[in-house]
Amino acid sequence: MILAGNHTAIQSGIGMIEVLVAIVIIAFAMFALIDIQTVALRYQKTAHVRAMASQFSADLAERVRANIRGAHSGAYDLSQQTYPTLGESAPSCFHSANCTPQELAAKDIHEWRTGLSNAMTGGWGEIAGSVTDGFTVKVYFLDTLTAGDELDPVAKNCQSGAADRVLHKDVHCFATAFFP
Repeated sequence: MILAGNHTAIQSGIGMIEVLVAIVIIAFAMFALIDIQTVALRYQKTAHVRAMASQFSADLAERVRANIRGAHSGAYDLSQQTYPTLGESAPSCFHSANCTPQELAAKDIHEWRTGLSNAMTGGWGEIAGSVTDGFTVKVYFLDTLTAGDELDPVAKNCQSGAADRVLHKDVHCFATAFFP
């Protein structure tokens, strides 16, 4: 009951302005939830791609460790290559038992890069280094969801002649260093 001067006024129901304010508040809350969901999906996709890059880096590291003679001969040191072409054809060596360490290294890199290109959009990789200094594996991939973001410290270390930042703005990099 509301008292207005000497008269008693009874309000029944909810006023139209109260309903409009409630609708506006709910609309803003829904837009905020949609934005949060979009950001969460973007970061989940980026985390998934980085996890795949980490797995592919570990895969190549294990291949190098399995072919230590090829690593000692420098067969895994592939500098001066450009993104995103595979460039080389499949090695002629079909069975690992019949391959030289250099042929096995070429086969490992070809299979690794083919797997990268099939598993990740814009997937490509390079390896450089030696047994004494260690190897650096760089996995490049397209990440259009974070194209405008600043480069993280790992990606800054990946800038080489392989991926031109002007031509490939959406290309990101994941770098791993290891010793065989």
